[in-house]
Amino acid sequence: ICEAACGLIAETDAGGGGTLSPDVEHVVSRGFACAKGVRFGQVHRDPARVNAPHLRRGGKLERASWPEALSRVGAQLRDIREAHGSHAVGVYLGNPAAFSPLTPLFGTAFVRGLGTRNYFNAGSLDCNNKFVVAREMLGSPGIHPVPDLDRARFALLLGTNPSVSQSSFINAPRMVERLRKIEKRGGRVVVVDPRRTETAQSVGEWLPIRPGGDAALLLGLIHVILKEGREHKIRVGRFTRGVDDLRRHVAAFDPRRVASLTGIEPARLEALARDFAAADGAFCHLSTGVNQGPHGTLAYAAKIALETITGNLDREGGALFPRGAIDVATWARRLGIDREPPWRSRVGGFPPVLGALPCSILPDEILTRGPDQIRALVVIAGNPLLSAADGGRLLEAFRSLELLVVIDLFINDTGALAHAVLPATDWLEREDMPLAQLQLQPEPYLQWSPAVTPAHGERRHDWQILLELARHGGFPLGSPALQRGLELALKWMGPSRLLAAPLAASLGPRPLELLKRHPHGLRLPQTPAGDFLRRRIGTRSRRVELCPESVFSDAPRVLADVPREGTLLLFSKRQRVGHNSWMHNNSELRPAPQRAHLSPEDASELGLANGDRVRLRSETGVIELRVQLDSDVAPGGVAVPHGYGHHRDSSWSLARTRGGANVNALAASGPRAAHPLSGMSQFNALEVRIEKLVGDEAEGSGDAAGV
Repeated sequence: ICEAACGLIAETDAGGGGTLSPDVEHVVSRGFACAKGVRFGQVHRDPARVNAPHLRRGGKLERASWPEALSRVGAQLRDIREAHGSHAVGVYLGNPAAFSPLTPLFGTAFVRGLGTRNYFNAGSLDCNNKFVVAREMLGSPGIHPVPDLDRARFALLLGTNPSVSQSSFINAPRMVERLRKIEKRGGRVVVVDPRRTETAQSVGEWLPIRPGGDAALLLGLIHVILKEGREHKIRVGRFTRGVDDLRRHVAAFDPRRVASLTGIEPARLEALARDFAAADGAFCHLSTGVNQGPHGTLAYAAKIALETITGNLDREGGALFPRGAIDVATWARRLGIDREPPWRSRVGGFPPVLGALPCSILPDEILTRGPDQIRALVVIAGNPLLSAADGGRLLEAFRSLELLVVIDLFINDTGALAHAVLPATDWLEREDMPLAQLQLQPEPYLQWSPAVTPAHGERRHDWQILLELARHGGFPLGSPALQRGLELALKWMGPSRLLAAPLAASLGPRPLELLKRHPHGLRLPQTPAGDFLRRRIGTRSRRVELCPESVFSDAPRVLADVPREGTLLLFSKRQRVGHNSWMHNNSELRPAPQRAHLSPEDASELGLANGDRVRLRSETGVIELRVQLDSDVAPGGVAVPHGYGHHRDSSWSLARTRGGANVNALAASGPRAAHPLSGMSQFNALEVRIEKLVGDEAEGSGDAAGV
């Protein structure tokens, strides 16, 4: 489900039921698991699951056999490629694919076999900013500094709410508990957010900030540290390049100017900078709340620069670079697979990030006529109709496709528009080995788990589906040689041995057998501090590039970022028992109704009371919701949970009854809406105007989907 990968114990019964409970012996989570994890059994058993292929006939999706579905889809893919070229077929890979170990391998091979440049994934919706910054500053998109939670004395958190979502780009169950221990050992935790989040209520001190002001804050902290000479001069001189360029770029971010951009008083900013620089081990961790803002790429670069100049990068108590069982970044660099292809997108001329184009231009790539126009789209483990920006434009685009194929657990909102829906297994139905988090672990470990239950109905593993689609479509999976190699490996080794093979270098000649002897996880050695900067950094200079111009050229745009009068800044609100768009049909999870959360001060100024129905309008779209007065929201912002507004033809009957609106309909799509380097869409700090509905409009259901 997520990067925390908390250990669970599965108990099954003869009737196909069973329970999931926290694994108290797990080497890292040690008995912790969230409500979503222990209630995933309902997702597995949900009557709304799609258990057989479905094809559209006469305007309706109807059950079909696998041979018929594969034959029809394969023939259509072949016909479209022959008539319009390889780029006429696009692929979208959703977020859950990252947590299915074989899906990224087979998904990227599927894209390469198609020969299409029109590959999209969820990265441009939540984290591509981190990949491009890591490439520019550290030499590889696949390596990121990870907080040394258990030895730090100062934690600065921005746009992350681990009390609800366990955070991102860190594999750290029980994170709030570990943050509390920082305070117990005399340290300090500062939670920066436009809302007093559940995390801020549980640990540390809350520092309210204007939505979208994170980059300005971080650049302001660097300004104070450099101006006052508080940088770690020895480490800056030995391990970095570009400190003078950094000094030049942050010169305009003096405390008074930053106060106008963030709402944080100059004296508080200065004190925060001094305390961070003086702490005996400090880290800054930011997540999707910042990534999805207007300056997420620059903010992540500033975070790395802040940790570096204070001597906290690659040191105990600061931010470390775990190797994991496989040093993925080093191998990717040696093999050249972390190099981006040289081509650009047809619309907007965007460079790919990890081979993928920005989701913001997906509607335009479908609707803009001409050579290489997308006419068929294969969606794997995703729901871009609700997850991506500008749902109305996406709806128009998806309806225009000659072929839309969805591989998923459900007929989700995107699947409701599909010509074919192919049923995939979930993680209870497959052998598993979470490999995506190996370099994001403060406590390194590795674990293998068997399938809990056989695949139900006619569900198939997504890698099997992709292999069959390639066969029926007349193209190889990657290349003929790669396809033969994968087929032979799967035949003679099976999925788990295939995945475990690269582990032999670190775990010995029989890695899978070793992992099977440690069902609660196998602890791995800690990577020593200093190992990355001295031996593994991949930049040409062999130093941290403190101030890449490709990223820091955005700084003037931050200074000009002032909201227009009469608007509030929209930002996302996580829900403890929700997960993006695909957990709302779980009858064992009961999220609070979706509401527009406003501060009492802003509500009073707008003449709004609790429960009033309002219209939220951006330059892109309009939605309608009811108001929730919320003293935890700082004035100037409006917080709305995402993932709602489910399509009437999806199989999620319970989710549809929970109402709500697609808040991402307020976010813009198109080439002007994507960050030029990272391709990120903007979902946070969107300017919206709020209008109270009266009369008959006020008596409506309270929601308008906005798709």
